[in-house]
Amino acid sequence: MEILGYVAALFIGLSLGLTGSGGSILTVPILVYLIGLNPVMATAYSLFVVGLTSLVGSFKFYRKKLVNFKTALVFGIPSLLTVLLTRTFIIPAIPAHILSVGGFTLTKDVLLLLLFAVLMVAASFSMIRKRKGKTGEGQTLASGFGQCWGKASWWGWFQV
Repeated sequence: MEILGYVAALFIGLSLGLTGSGGSILTVPILVYLIGLNPVMATAYSLFVVGLTSLVGSFKFYRKKLVNFKTALVFGIPSLLTVLLTRTFIIPAIPAHILSVGGFTLTKDVLLLLLFAVLMVAASFSMIRKRKGKTGEGQTLASGFGQCWGKASWWGWFQV
């Protein structure tokens, strides 16, 4: 099963290289179900893998002077702080056994995987749903960080 996990990890790398996204959504289930890590550890490892992959991938763009450091700081610092605070305070505060109903036991690991599944479904719906008010070919988004992506599809969620 572990060999299958390594083969799947290779496909994760290929998909990240081809599409530039989807790393954690693919990495966590592989680390949990094929490699055998517990979900808490798998989410930490997936953050490391995706972050390292992004760092290596961004080096080419940095050399071409295409990296906007202001945007990286605006998104990077809150992301790092959120991960640090979540890993330090929230994850340790969740009890290992949450509740039992009949033959079903909700554990910390199951809860994390359920939350991850809900996030995966929400992300998939946000990618496939039609958006109202898309920018046309010659238009750009409103001023601010939206200009970094030009006609970026997901940036519309954050515009005021």
